[in-house]
Amino acid sequence: MVPLLLFIGCMSGDMARKQPEGVLRAAFVALDGVYNSELMAPYDVLHHSIFRDSTNHIEPFVVSPDGDPLVTFEGITVVPHYSFATAPQADILVIPSTAGSMDRDLEDANYMNWVRTRAKQAEWVITVCDGAFPLAATGLVDGRRITTFPADRDLLAAMFPKVSVRYEERLVIDGKFITSVGGALSYEPALYLVNVLYGKPHAQQTAEGLVLDWELDRIPHKNFK
Repeated sequence: MVPLLLFIGCMSGDMARKQPEGVLRAAFVALDGVYNSELMAPYDVLHHSIFRDSTNHIEPFVVSPDGDPLVTFEGITVVPHYSFATAPQADILVIPSTAGSMDRDLEDANYMNWVRTRAKQAEWVITVCDGAFPLAATGLVDGRRITTFPADRDLLAAMFPKVSVRYEERLVIDGKFITSVGGALSYEPALYLVNVLYGKPHAQQTAEGLVLDWELDRIPHKNFK
């Protein structure tokens, strides 16, 4: 059963909330050509939440179409935990950027159908860098505000005129959708979610474990309620 998450109000970039209880699942969907940083940085953040509370944390896993090993853009072999057919339900869906996010992946009906279905079901959806393109292609963010890798924002806006592309923020939050710029900043969307779910002190603790500074107020971001 997917845990129920309840959020009420917003204060200084940190939401007043009832914290989720138990283990939340986070599915990282990956294809050949996925970029190392966009896959591994947010995975690190969510995985490190177990050190905050071993009974109340996020459990990430990697999903690929067939569950077979895949090769990242930079040449590292990754062995997924599940295939599309065997992956359990997830509270969080993470869509990292791949070398085909702006073209090849959008034409892959199996991939797009899985992403669309799981994005509908998830409590939260994170895109990293050009992972915003397949999310936009699902139609689930029509009428919403999103962002992507800075050099690809114009193309995102041209390809998907029903979304509003933001140019000034590194993180854009619209409803359950968290979109981000990627690259060396790929840790940020996952830290934001930890901040929302478990509070600022716990996000800072997770960041310290990764030798990162975390101060949400210093990050150009926009939360559209």
